[in-house]
Amino acid sequence: MTNGQNMAPGIVSGVSGLAQALVGAPPWCVVACLALSLALGALQVVFPQDSTDRLGWWAGRRTYLYQRRLLRTARRHGQPPVR
Repeated sequence: MTNGQNMAPGIVSGVSGLAQALVGAPPWCVVACLALSLALGALQVVFPQDSTDRLGWWAGRRTYLYQRRLLRTARRHGQPPVR
């Protein structure tokens, strides 16, 4: 996993640059761009950035979705769940 570095300074500096670029833009555009930049920063913090961690995350997600699909199919056909 990541070392838990603080992403706030990077996000704030990016947002301040974005705010300078959007001077005179409609308020809805400024809010949309700021929300998008904060959401992207949050995604970078939440999801693993190391390639081995990322691979493990996707493998676990794929296994979860496969098991979920098996359970849903079994419920549709009235069968006991497959493990």
